[in-house]
Amino acid sequence: MGAGAVGSGTVSAVFPRPRPGAGPSRKTLAAAVEARRFTVATSRLLFEVFDRRRGIAHLGDSVSPSIADQVAALVRHDAFRVAETTGPPGGPSARGTVLQRVHVQLCDTSAAEVFGSYLSGGRVRAFAGRVERKPCRVRGSDPRPGGAGARTGLGRVEYRWQLVALEFC
Repeated sequence: MGAGAVGSGTVSAVFPRPRPGAGPSRKTLAAAVEARRFTVATSRLLFEVFDRRRGIAHLGDSVSPSIADQVAALVRHDAFRVAETTGPPGGPSARGTVLQRVHVQLCDTSAAEVFGSYLSGGRVRAFAGRVERKPCRVRGSDPRPGGAGARTGLGRVEYRWQLVALEFC
């Protein structure tokens, strides 16, 4: 059997070969860019919450309820608090937790595995997680022409990225 054929004797399925030089579709590229942009913004926001520069309410719907509970517990127990050091002012420990790198591996156009590194107390640490597009009801004006800005009952549904899993190493 040739490349791209699967099966034995009587049953076979032939899968089309990708064209040489064919890259990912525009939809896939757009999803990858959106997922990375969301992950960077949400990661920065998370580290600001850990450093108590922002409150947990700032996370809003960008994280799932279980992640919000996890973050609240970490903040409550000062899990990211760096012990005072005798280093020079303005050194790594004086800046708090700083995001360094973020990598995104798209699973499909609505889910991605994310991982990266951050600097905390002069040490480089790692994190990993998963972001997914979740449906979200949006209230607003009637988008139809002639709607005259009337409020709709339930609104429309948009898909927005949300952090649904998070681990620190």
